[in-house]
Order: sequence, then C-alpha cells, then structure tokens
Amino acid sequence: MGKIIAITSGKGGSGKTLLTASLGMALAESGKSVCLADGCFGLRGLDMALGVQDKIVFDLADFCQQDCTMEQALVKLRGGELYLMAAPQWESELSDKQLERGLERLKKRFDFVLLDVPGIMQPMARRLLPQAEEILLISLPGDAASRNTERASAMIRDWCDRPVFLIMNFFSKALVSSGRVAAPDALSAYLDLPLQGIIPFSDAIYNAAFEGRLLDEYPEKLRDAIHQLARRLNGEYIPLKTYHARRLPWHS
Repeated sequence: MGKIIAITSGKGGSGKTLLTASLGMALAESGKSVCLADGCFGLRGLDMALGVQDKIVFDLADFCQQDCTMEQALVKLRGGELYLMAAPQWESELSDKQLERGLERLKKRFDFVLLDVPGIMQPMARRLLPQAEEILLISLPGDAASRNTERASAMIRDWCDRPVFLIMNFFSKALVSSGRVAAPDALSAYLDLPLQGIIPFSDAIYNAAFEGRLLDEYPEKLRDAIHQLARRLNGEYIPLKTYHARRLPWHS
C-alpha cells in the first residue's frame, strides 16, 4: 500500500506544480513507483509542466467515476515508474466517495501518489487534503507569504488531522543574510510546522520547464535539494541546514 502526499499552498505562484513534478521525478529515480495526480480541477497545470498536454485523453474525474480504466487514464512519463493522471478541464460532479475510492485504488498501485492540490482557498482543496496521509505546505520568503502560510495551516488543521510539513520554496540565502526575510527554521518554529525542505530559487527551473527537461537541467544545488526532499519522504534522516535568524517572522 502506497502513500498519498498532498502538496498545497496558501496562495498561487508558489511553484507548487513544478515542485510536484520535480519531486515525482526524483522519487522515480530512486526506484519508487509514482503517480502525479493533478487535483486542480478546471485549472490543471501538471500536464503542461511535463509537456504531455497532447497525450491527455482521460483524467482523474473519469477514472474516479469509472468511465475509464486506470491504465487508460495514466500517462507514462520518462524515467522509471512515473505516471501522470491529469485534472479535468472543468469542475466535475465527482462525489467525495468516488474521489476516495479512486485515490485508494491509486495507493494500491503506486508507492507514492503526489496530489497537486489547488491553493487553500479553492473549494477542491478542502475535499482533497483529508485524502492524504501527509501534507506538504509550500511557503515563500516574505511576510505576506508567511502570513498566508499561517492561515493555510490553521485551515488545514480545522479540516483534518493529517501531519503538515513546511516547504520553503524559492529560498534566497541573500535575503535571509540581509535580514529582509526570516530564516526558514525560524518560520518553522513560529508556525509550529516541521521543516521538510528548503528549495533554492533559480531561473533555470523555468528554462527547464520550457524545454521539457525538469530536474535534468537544474543547477546542482536545486537538484540536490529536491533529491534530499525525496529521500526524507522515503524515511531517511537528512539534516537541513540552519540559517542565522537576523530577524523573526512577522507577528500577526
């Protein structure tokens, strides 16, 4: 039986979809079978991030409603046992029971199901997050994003009792060193969310996405950070680097 890991954020523009795709690739490279399930109904983006938008015939809603087989809905991606199940192009009448049954079937087929969940204010987020065993909540540097993350974590705790872990995306050591943003570990302590990964910012991620070469074309530090996150999700103890907090997070 595999594990469903939901990946979400308090706001758009957090890099959630590209991180989901990259993390899935890293897990597949480690020998795990992985399904990237796009839960952003009506918005979908994983298929484009992976360059397979022309291969989509069936989607997650079709599969959960049993309008197709699992194999018909899955799109094979390069590198090991890595597959995509795309989101529908518009909102679906999919029931919570159908959704639960479909995701349970994916858990039996894959070691990891990475569920790309829309921003926390989207109605679909409230339906999807309780289906996961773990939730990765993405934050960005800066007080506004940190406050959004605080609100998002409070909403998740109201909806379900799943463990929530913090991911700092687009991290900039220079911003921390200058005192313009709080250090990731300081934010983790303030929000009472275990820090699971620190992903450095790089323009190369957009070039790689445009060329359909996610992970392969990343700079070494970025690629290593994603592989380390994958190893933590596999249960390995990989210590995170700590940063001197020249300033504390905002106080709401």
